[in-house]
Amino acid sequence: MSDQNETVASRLWRDRAQIREQERDDARARLKVAEEKVAILIAENDRLTAENARLRERINPNAGLARNETERQMAELRGALMPLLANPRPTTH
Repeated sequence: MSDQNETVASRLWRDRAQIREQERDDARARLKVAEEKVAILIAENDRLTAENARLRERINPNAGLARNETERQMAELRGALMPLLANPRPTTH
């Protein structure tokens, strides 16, 4: 009887191990598919980002120049205002 119980226990243990291995293999397969999908989506996102940039450049080819001019003006304004903010005049009432 002891040998039979051990044999049953051994089969159960082996079956559980096989089930765990199959579940692990299935999870790895799902992970591989998910990684491939992510790679496809990243490539598509990169392509669309480049296409958007190209279309924006066609719509307004001077957008970069205008942005640079605005940033330059903001820097000048900040430079003019900082001394005023750093040295406030006393108020007289």
